[in-house]
Amino acid sequence: MERRKVGILGATGMVGQRFIQLLNHHPWFEIAWLAASDRSAGKTYGEACRWKLDTPLPARIAAMTVMPNVPEGTPDGELPKIIFAALDADVACELEPQFAAAGCAVVSNSSAFRMKPDVPLVVPEVNADQ
Repeated sequence: MERRKVGILGATGMVGQRFIQLLNHHPWFEIAWLAASDRSAGKTYGEACRWKLDTPLPARIAAMTVMPNVPEGTPDGELPKIIFAALDADVACELEPQFAAAGCAVVSNSSAFRMKPDVPLVVPEVNADQ
């Protein structure tokens, strides 16, 4: 099975780091795009992030360039179709709809859209079919 390319929005924060840790060797996903705030965009991930997890920062990820946190922020113009968002709720309210409008499936850790009727809340033990 070919691994699907994914992006991580808010990649330099703690939740973004956890997404990287969990997805780095995932059999279904390949981290292909990282984005963060303007102060991190344009730097390598290793320069932009203060890695705080107990596992080493993967060298491939450390060498990746952090993109701006906008759907147009890709070097080759091709945005991954799956975005894992690790944003504060106020920022998520603004950015996540932009990525959804660009054709991405947004998997969010934020509470911003939890009560919206058209946004499924996935709890694997309860509604894995979602």
